[in-house]
Amino acid sequence: MTDEEMHQAALMRTSAFGAGAAQQAPPQAVATGNNLPFSDILVGKEFTLRFDNGGPVRDYRIKEMFKLQYRDHSDSVWHDADYRAYEGDDNLAWFSHLIADSKPRASVQVAVDFSNGLATSIESHMGTAYYGNETTYRAIFGAVEMSGLEAPLYVRHQLTDELVGHAFSWSYSDQTTSMHIYSSPHSMSWVIFTGAQALGAEWCSPCIYVKLRPGVYIFCQNEEACNGNQMIELLNTKASHDCGFTFNGSPRGVSLGVTGAIGRHIGKFDIVELYGPKRRKA
Repeated sequence: MTDEEMHQAALMRTSAFGAGAAQQAPPQAVATGNNLPFSDILVGKEFTLRFDNGGPVRDYRIKEMFKLQYRDHSDSVWHDADYRAYEGDDNLAWFSHLIADSKPRASVQVAVDFSNGLATSIESHMGTAYYGNETTYRAIFGAVEMSGLEAPLYVRHQLTDELVGHAFSWSYSDQTTSMHIYSSPHSMSWVIFTGAQALGAEWCSPCIYVKLRPGVYIFCQNEEACNGNQMIELLNTKASHDCGFTFNGSPRGVSLGVTGAIGRHIGKFDIVELYGPKRRKA
């Protein structure tokens, strides 16, 4: 699809957390009983997220589960949005919502650490250099401004290679399991088990990893040149569980959905030392 074809489809239908989101998502991204429960961690809070290097500044006020208000300082207009939130770790909120009236359609997936005042947002929008119905994303880093919380000046979440070489088996349901191999600092591979628990086809894609806390990470990838589905998950290796969101487009429109799985660590290759800058011998 072209960018304009994708936007015309989005004008016909843009869905957040509805049944249509599950219908459009691939099997491994469909919300199941293996997902974590939604959390009310944001309810009653008002705060500002200020991102570095000229990034967005957004105010939030949340009075109830599943609905929030946000205001971007670039337009100073309050918008209502449906959202879903998890408590990905103690006092660590992980939530997502669509950006109102965006062209191309955009969403954010946000980690807010109310213990240390740090915030990370995965900024996602439809369209790449090649396909209108695949997503572009980037991680931006900043701090939380809220009454009673002192935001750090210099410390931030950061990109990491700590997961490189690790492999996990993620069970989204009793019928769907996907094996992830985090094969480089910028890519991963996965294979989905069939109904008979035999290994199916294998795919690879670019991805990013962000470290939020020891043992807690954001993992984000897009199934490029495939179905275009983006998965943005918080991986809590201490709890062997992930939770997060899917964002995808098709001729039927744009959908923001949820996903989650029970994890099992199945091994590690010591390969991280093979990556990084090449050093010339003296």
